[in-house]
Amino acid sequence: MDLVREALHTTGTVGPDDRTIVAVLSLHPDGTPYGTAYSGLTRLVGSLDVPGARRPAGTWFETWGDGVRIRAGATTSSAVVSTLPAGADVLVSCQKRGQVISDPPHSSPWWAYLPQYGGYMTTVYIDAESRLPGVPECTDSGGRR
Repeated sequence: MDLVREALHTTGTVGPDDRTIVAVLSLHPDGTPYGTAYSGLTRLVGSLDVPGARRPAGTWFETWGDGVRIRAGATTSSAVVSTLPAGADVLVSCQKRGQVISDPPHSSPWWAYLPQYGGYMTTVYIDAESRLPGVPECTDSGGRR
């Protein structure tokens, strides 16, 4: 084990009744941006085949931008729930129209619901079209379909 380099790790419980404990440690070359390491770790954990575990519903997307805010609603006047590191991958369960956000040359009225954060981010910072392909519209304010 390398005890000199910084490592990114995560732990959690999965499976029926959360009885399986998972701990993942990943080492990255010096200078690896946090968002890149975070996304790599997310992909690694998501690929684990844990008996009895259910994968979260949704579609994974790459993001761009640093410090992208996740909000309680689909508007910049909603409370900030969390902030994404640069280049983080996000799981999107649904999308809905909200406040139009522009970061030229990009502009979009669509907001993606991120169930792992319990909030919305504008699709302007997702590496896809304005309206995310294959993602259904949200049917209520809690991001549920």
